[in-house]
Amino acid sequence: MAESEELLTASFDRRSEAWASWGTLDTDVLAHLINPTFMGGPRWPGLRQSFRVARRPDALLVASDGLSDPFDEDEGPSGVNGLGLECYGISSEPVEVPQNSWLFDMVWQVSQFAAQHGEIGPLLEELGLLTTEAQGVGIPDEARPRFVGAEGRVGVLLGLVEEPLPATLQGPLSPIRLVSVKLLTQAELDFAIEGEDEARQELARRFGHSAVSSLSRRCVVT
Repeated sequence: MAESEELLTASFDRRSEAWASWGTLDTDVLAHLINPTFMGGPRWPGLRQSFRVARRPDALLVASDGLSDPFDEDEGPSGVNGLGLECYGISSEPVEVPQNSWLFDMVWQVSQFAAQHGEIGPLLEELGLLTTEAQGVGIPDEARPRFVGAEGRVGVLLGLVEEPLPATLQGPLSPIRLVSVKLLTQAELDFAIEGEDEARQELARRFGHSAVSSLSRRCVVT
Protein backbone atom coordinates (compact mmCIF):
# COMPACT_ATOMS: atom_id res chain seq x y z
CA MET A 1 0.00 0.00 0.00
CA ALA A 2 2.81 2.42 0.86
CA GLU A 3 4.44 1.81 -2.51
CA SER A 4 1.14 2.46 -4.30
CA GLU A 5 0.72 5.76 -2.48
CA GLU A 6 4.26 6.77 -3.36
CA LEU A 7 3.69 6.02 -7.04
CA LEU A 8 0.40 7.94 -7.02
CA THR A 9 2.04 10.94 -5.38
CA ALA A 10 4.99 10.83 -7.76
CA SER A 11 2.64 10.70 -10.77
CA PHE A 12 0.65 13.66 -9.43
CA ASP A 13 3.80 15.68 -8.75
CA ARG A 14 5.29 15.12 -12.20
CA ARG A 15 2.09 16.19 -13.91
CA SER A 16 1.86 19.22 -11.64
CA GLU A 17 5.38 20.26 -12.63
CA ALA A 18 4.40 20.12 -16.29
CA TRP A 19 1.24 22.22 -15.87
CA ALA A 20 3.13 24.70 -13.69
CA SER A 21 5.66 25.17 -16.51
CA TRP A 22 2.82 26.62 -18.59
CA GLY A 23 1.24 28.95 -16.03
CA THR A 24 0.35 29.49 -12.38
CA LEU A 25 -1.17 26.24 -11.17
CA ASP A 26 -4.18 26.33 -8.85
CA THR A 27 -3.51 24.48 -5.61
CA ASP A 28 -6.96 22.90 -5.50
CA VAL A 29 -8.14 20.24 -7.92
CA LEU A 30 -11.61 20.11 -9.50
CA ALA A 31 -13.56 16.95 -8.74
CA HIS A 32 -17.15 15.74 -8.68
CA LEU A 33 -18.95 15.26 -5.38
CA ILE A 34 -19.89 11.80 -6.67
CA ASN A 35 -17.40 10.00 -8.88
CA PRO A 36 -18.96 9.65 -12.38
CA THR A 37 -17.87 6.00 -12.42
CA PHE A 38 -20.51 5.30 -9.77
CA MET A 39 -23.17 6.79 -12.04
CA GLY A 40 -22.41 4.62 -15.06
CA GLY A 41 -19.41 6.47 -16.45
CA PRO A 42 -16.11 4.87 -17.50
CA ARG A 43 -13.67 3.82 -14.82
CA TRP A 44 -10.38 5.71 -14.68
CA PRO A 45 -7.26 3.61 -13.94
CA GLY A 46 -7.03 4.38 -10.21
CA LEU A 47 -10.73 5.31 -9.94
CA ARG A 48 -9.79 8.90 -8.99
CA GLN A 49 -11.11 11.54 -11.42
CA SER A 50 -10.07 15.17 -11.08
CA PHE A 51 -8.92 18.17 -13.10
CA ARG A 52 -6.26 20.86 -12.74
CA VAL A 53 -6.36 24.53 -13.69
CA ALA A 54 -3.38 26.71 -14.65
CA ARG A 55 -3.61 30.41 -15.40
CA ARG A 56 -1.87 33.09 -17.40
CA PRO A 57 -2.97 36.72 -17.67
CA ASP A 58 -4.21 36.04 -21.21
CA ALA A 59 -5.20 32.35 -21.13
CA LEU A 60 -6.45 29.46 -19.01
CA LEU A 61 -5.60 25.75 -19.08
CA VAL A 62 -7.79 22.88 -17.88
CA ALA A 63 -6.26 19.40 -17.67
CA SER A 64 -7.42 15.96 -16.63
CA ASP A 65 -5.71 14.45 -13.61
CA GLY A 66 -6.01 10.72 -13.10
CA LEU A 67 -5.95 9.03 -16.50
CA SER A 68 -2.26 8.33 -15.91
CA ASP A 69 -2.58 7.25 -12.29
CA PRO A 70 -1.25 3.73 -11.77
CA PHE A 71 -3.98 1.11 -12.10
CA ASP A 72 -5.67 -0.15 -8.98
CA GLU A 73 -4.73 -3.71 -8.13
CA ASP A 74 -6.48 -6.18 -10.48
CA GLU A 75 -7.93 -3.34 -12.61
CA GLY A 76 -5.23 -3.19 -15.28
CA PRO A 77 -1.60 -3.93 -16.08
CA SER A 78 0.90 -3.20 -13.34
CA GLY A 79 4.10 -1.28 -13.93
CA VAL A 80 2.53 1.42 -16.12
CA ASN A 81 1.08 4.87 -15.54
CA GLY A 82 -2.52 3.97 -16.25
CA LEU A 83 -3.62 4.86 -19.77
CA GLY A 84 -0.38 6.75 -20.29
CA LEU A 85 -1.98 10.11 -21.07
CA GLU A 86 -3.73 13.20 -19.75
CA CYS A 87 -5.91 15.59 -21.77
CA TYR A 88 -5.78 19.37 -21.67
CA GLY A 89 -7.37 22.36 -23.35
CA ILE A 90 -6.39 26.03 -23.41
CA SER A 91 -8.69 29.03 -23.92
CA SER A 92 -7.35 32.42 -24.96
CA GLU A 93 -10.58 34.07 -23.80
CA PRO A 94 -11.68 34.97 -20.25
CA VAL A 95 -13.12 32.09 -18.21
CA GLU A 96 -14.61 33.27 -14.92
CA VAL A 97 -15.50 29.88 -13.42
CA PRO A 98 -13.46 27.10 -15.06
CA GLN A 99 -15.70 24.21 -13.98
CA ASN A 100 -18.73 25.94 -15.54
CA SER A 101 -17.05 26.67 -18.86
CA TRP A 102 -17.19 25.18 -22.35
CA LEU A 103 -13.44 24.58 -21.98
CA PHE A 104 -13.97 22.32 -18.98
CA ASP A 105 -16.84 20.53 -20.76
CA MET A 106 -14.62 19.86 -23.77
CA VAL A 107 -11.71 18.46 -21.76
CA TRP A 108 -14.06 16.44 -19.54
CA GLN A 109 -15.82 14.82 -22.50
CA VAL A 110 -12.59 13.90 -24.28
CA SER A 111 -11.14 12.55 -21.02
CA GLN A 112 -14.17 10.32 -20.53
CA PHE A 113 -13.85 9.16 -24.13
CA ALA A 114 -10.20 8.29 -23.51
CA ALA A 115 -11.10 6.35 -20.38
CA GLN A 116 -13.91 4.50 -22.14
CA HIS A 117 -12.05 3.43 -25.26
CA GLY A 118 -8.40 3.35 -24.23
CA GLU A 119 -6.94 3.58 -27.74
CA ILE A 120 -6.24 7.31 -28.04
CA GLY A 121 -2.62 6.96 -26.95
CA PRO A 122 -1.72 4.20 -29.43
CA LEU A 123 -3.58 5.99 -32.24
CA LEU A 124 -1.73 9.24 -31.58
CA GLU A 125 1.52 7.30 -31.53
CA GLU A 126 0.66 5.95 -34.97
CA LEU A 127 -0.99 8.96 -36.62
CA GLY A 128 0.29 12.01 -34.74
CA LEU A 129 -3.04 13.87 -34.84
CA LEU A 130 -6.66 12.77 -34.44
CA THR A 131 -10.07 14.35 -34.82
CA THR A 132 -13.18 13.31 -32.93
CA GLU A 133 -16.46 14.82 -31.74
CA ALA A 134 -17.72 15.57 -28.25
CA GLN A 135 -21.29 15.85 -26.99
CA GLY A 136 -22.45 18.12 -24.19
CA VAL A 137 -20.02 21.01 -24.61
CA GLY A 138 -21.68 24.23 -23.48
CA ILE A 139 -20.69 26.54 -26.32
CA PRO A 140 -22.34 29.97 -25.81
CA ASP A 141 -25.35 30.62 -28.03
CA GLU A 142 -23.64 33.30 -30.12
CA ALA A 143 -20.87 30.86 -31.15
CA ARG A 144 -22.95 27.72 -31.62
CA PRO A 145 -23.62 28.17 -35.37
CA ARG A 146 -19.87 28.04 -36.08
CA PHE A 147 -18.87 25.27 -33.69
CA VAL A 148 -21.84 22.99 -32.97
CA GLY A 149 -23.18 20.50 -35.52
CA ALA A 150 -26.76 19.52 -36.21
CA GLU A 151 -26.56 16.65 -33.70
CA GLY A 152 -25.21 18.87 -30.92
CA ARG A 153 -21.58 17.77 -31.12
CA VAL A 154 -18.39 19.80 -31.48
CA GLY A 155 -15.28 18.76 -33.36
CA VAL A 156 -11.84 18.67 -31.76
CA LEU A 157 -8.30 18.10 -32.96
CA LEU A 158 -6.08 16.05 -30.64
CA GLY A 159 -2.32 15.96 -30.48
CA LEU A 160 -0.88 19.42 -31.11
CA VAL A 161 2.02 20.31 -28.82
CA GLU A 162 1.75 23.63 -27.00
CA GLU A 163 5.16 24.77 -25.75
CA PRO A 164 6.53 24.89 -23.12
CA LEU A 165 4.48 21.76 -22.41
CA PRO A 166 6.19 18.60 -23.60
CA ALA A 167 4.52 16.04 -25.83
CA THR A 168 5.30 13.45 -23.17
CA LEU A 169 6.76 13.41 -19.69
CA GLN A 170 8.35 10.54 -17.83
CA GLY A 171 6.10 9.14 -15.13
CA PRO A 172 7.43 7.05 -12.27
CA LEU A 173 6.36 3.89 -14.13
CA SER A 174 6.06 4.79 -17.83
CA PRO A 175 5.76 7.80 -20.18
CA ILE A 176 2.69 10.06 -19.95
CA ARG A 177 1.49 11.73 -23.15
CA LEU A 178 -0.02 15.21 -22.73
CA VAL A 179 -2.86 15.31 -25.26
CA SER A 180 -4.05 18.75 -26.31
CA VAL A 181 -7.70 19.23 -27.25
CA LYS A 182 -8.35 22.05 -29.74
CA LEU A 183 -11.86 23.18 -30.64
CA LEU A 184 -12.64 23.12 -34.36
CA THR A 185 -15.24 24.97 -36.37
CA GLN A 186 -17.67 22.74 -38.22
CA ALA A 187 -16.02 23.68 -41.52
CA GLU A 188 -12.62 22.61 -40.16
CA LEU A 189 -14.06 19.35 -38.87
CA ASP A 190 -15.61 18.58 -42.26
CA PHE A 191 -12.29 19.39 -43.93
CA ALA A 192 -10.45 17.00 -41.59
CA ILE A 193 -12.96 14.18 -42.05
CA GLU A 194 -12.88 14.44 -45.82
CA GLY A 195 -9.10 14.73 -46.14
CA GLU A 196 -8.10 12.41 -43.25
CA ASP A 197 -4.42 12.43 -42.22
CA GLU A 198 -3.26 14.91 -44.85
CA ALA A 199 -6.05 17.32 -43.89
CA ARG A 200 -5.25 17.04 -40.17
CA GLN A 201 -1.64 17.90 -40.86
CA GLU A 202 -2.73 20.83 -43.04
CA LEU A 203 -4.99 22.14 -40.28
CA ALA A 204 -2.08 21.96 -37.84
CA ARG A 205 0.03 23.97 -40.27
CA ARG A 206 -2.67 26.61 -40.71
CA PHE A 207 -3.09 26.85 -36.93
CA GLY A 208 0.63 27.50 -36.61
CA HIS A 209 0.65 24.27 -34.59
CA SER A 210 -1.05 26.13 -31.73
CA ALA A 211 -3.33 24.09 -29.45
CA VAL A 212 -5.05 27.21 -28.07
CA SER A 213 -8.83 27.35 -28.58
CA SER A 214 -10.88 30.49 -29.13
CA LEU A 215 -14.54 31.09 -29.86
CA SER A 216 -13.72 34.29 -31.74
CA ARG A 217 -10.86 33.17 -33.99
CA ARG A 218 -11.31 33.06 -37.73
CA CYS A 219 -11.91 29.75 -39.45
CA VAL A 220 -8.82 28.52 -41.34
CA VAL A 221 -10.92 26.73 -43.98
CA THR A 222 -12.51 28.91 -46.66
